[in-house]
Amino acid sequence: MADDAAQELFFVALRKIEGVAPGRERAFLFGAAFRIATHLKRKDAREVSVDLSELDNELEETAASPDERLDDEKARTILYRLLSEIEERFRVVFVMYEIEGMTMQEISDVLEIPPGTVASRLRSARDDFSARLERYRACMRREEGT
Repeated sequence: MADDAAQELFFVALRKIEGVAPGRERAFLFGAAFRIATHLKRKDAREVSVDLSELDNELEETAASPDERLDDEKARTILYRLLSEIEERFRVVFVMYEIEGMTMQEISDVLEIPPGTVASRLRSARDDFSARLERYRACMRREEGT
């Protein structure tokens, strides 16, 4: 399915990239990729979600020692778990903004939703993520205290 989506995105880009305003190429490609994934989701009746394993490409390997690498891997695992628990429509906006570094306007263009909806979903996702992180930390403190 991923190969089909990549191939379809390539063909869409070839056909339409000349009509994209300069500086808007990234938003165009994200939007096209999102629409293709949504189409394949409906076609195959499978769930499409943000591929959290792709976040590895965004997180640099800066750890110098094996212990630091292990700590980084543990943090990454916790991040993936917390993100996977957030409802997809909020998680998508959160990942695009906080991890991919997209602007609210770019996200609005990609997802074809109003900027206010992007802001609302981002706020909800941040609140949800913060609450889940705090519950995780409280759980860890209880475990360390026993």
